[in-house]
Amino acid sequence: MLTDNHGRPINYLRLAVTDRCNLRCFYCMPHEGIDFLPKNHLLSYEEMIRLVSILAKMGITKVRITGGEPFVRKDLIAFLWKLSEIPGVEKINLTTNGVLTAPYVPELKRMGISAINLSLDSLDRKRFLEMTRRDELPNVMKTYESILEHNIPL
Repeated sequence: MLTDNHGRPINYLRLAVTDRCNLRCFYCMPHEGIDFLPKNHLLSYEEMIRLVSILAKMGITKVRITGGEPFVRKDLIAFLWKLSEIPGVEKINLTTNGVLTAPYVPELKRMGISAINLSLDSLDRKRFLEMTRRDELPNVMKTYESILEHNIPL
């Protein structure tokens, strides 16, 4: 069992699968952009599965998938399926901006994703564009509606 400096058990892992994002939110990314890590500096999916498998044996039961935006990384769904099969991992939560997520919501439900944290900066399209520098509110709202329709905790 993993514990922190105060002897409390650690059962939660936050795993960023990418540093890339398809939005350019002013509070997260400077207008001129950032230098992304070269692909060979990121853990492969195989390495992440191995890491989570080891940590699950040490008491990790909850995993939150984050990024950047997880859905900009190729083959995310196949990775999530493998992650969902790791013995000991009871909950997988996902943080997304929702731009690319809507088509995958039914499959996320089937694989047992426990909850989705949907980043939604504004319900006003003009304000959303100002904040994210992308006109993607309609896609985010499709994701929002699909998550609710599939009864995934949001």
